[in-house]
Amino acid sequence: MVEETNMICKLACVAAVAVVAMSAVPASAKSKMSGCTEAGMAKADGMMMKMPDGENKTMAMQEMTAAKSSMSQKDMAGCSMHMSKAMKMTSMKSKKM
Repeated sequence: MVEETNMICKLACVAAVAVVAMSAVPASAKSKMSGCTEAGMAKADGMMMKMPDGENKTMAMQEMTAAKSSMSQKDMAGCSMHMSKAMKMTSMKSKKM
C-alpha cells in the first residue's frame, strides 16, 4: 500500500512537471519567433514607415534588412534578434539627422 502511494505521488509529480513544461515552451517559442513571418515583417515595415526620418529610423531599417536576410537563410534566432532591435528603435524618441 505504501509503495502504491509513493508510486502515485511520483507519477503525479512527473505529470505536473510535464504539463508545466509543455505549456511554457510553445508560448516562449511563439513569442520569440512570431515576428519572423511575412505578416510580421509587413507589420514592422509599416510601423517604420510611420517613423519620422532620423537616426532611429535608419537604424531600424538596417535591423529589418538584417532580419529579412536571416529569415531567408532560415536563421530564425537571428531574425528574431534583429526584429527585436528594430522594434526597440520604433519606440525610442526620435533623433533627427
